[in-house]
Amino acid sequence: MAHLMLKLLKLEPPFVVAIDRTEWQLGKSWVNVLMLSVSYKGVAIPLLWTVWEAKGCSDNRERREILARFIAEFGRTSIRFVTADREFAAREWLEYLAAEKIGFRLRIKANARITDKRGRLMRASQLWQRMAIDARLECRRRRTLWGQKVFVAVCRKADGDAVIVISSERSEQILLEYGRRWEIETLFGNLKNRGFCLEDTHLTEAERVSRLLSLLSLAGCWALLAGELASREKPLKIKKHGRAEKSIFRLGIDTLRNCFCQFQITLRQKQRFQQLTLLLSCT
Repeated sequence: MAHLMLKLLKLEPPFVVAIDRTEWQLGKSWVNVLMLSVSYKGVAIPLLWTVWEAKGCSDNRERREILARFIAEFGRTSIRFVTADREFAAREWLEYLAAEKIGFRLRIKANARITDKRGRLMRASQLWQRMAIDARLECRRRRTLWGQKVFVAVCRKADGDAVIVISSERSEQILLEYGRRWEIETLFGNLKNRGFCLEDTHLTEAERVSRLLSLLSLAGCWALLAGELASREKPLKIKKHGRAEKSIFRLGIDTLRNCFCQFQITLRQKQRFQQLTLLLSCT
């Protein structure tokens, strides 16, 4: 399935890999999904996942396994960097990425113990205490976190909180690169409340949920292709806030629905049906 998705979207390495987790509850049952995705035009594309029937965070073994599966399929050099949220900021995970020479952009917690520019340990929160609201900072020197040398970037938000990101390499865009992690949140929204209503299926058995995710991943890929086709034919309107009136995914869903849910089939609709089905061809 992963190879098919990449071929349909004509995605080539190196990939920005985002890893995240989503969960939901049905009655007393929990469904937990650890997802590995790659970046594509503002939305993540699901490639691999692990499903289990329990509440709670993933552990280091599960994270290593899903990334090892990706490396076995596509090779270590296919990864530009891995990005993930604070849940994944752990000593064992960072040691694994460093040992495997895998690039990363990871958000860390404010209470993490990191060195200052003189090599003394301090709380990461001290990096932004004197920063102005919306200010950004990239530390010139590498810092040490859990025994690993990392580059650090900080952004102080309007609510007084801060985003602290560690990077495996120097970059003037560490925060922007980490920001691509939000594409997997868009993916979860497409799979759930903004698209396929995954949580409403009432499936809780891990194997069945995994099979359904395979089907929805392909459907989501088809929707993106259909949306891109429709936007080329008639560009989306841009609203005053600078964003399009709807997403390419939403446009694709509407395009597919309008084609396949007609009661009367005309010659034009037959041609449109053929056009849309050809999007699923890799040739």
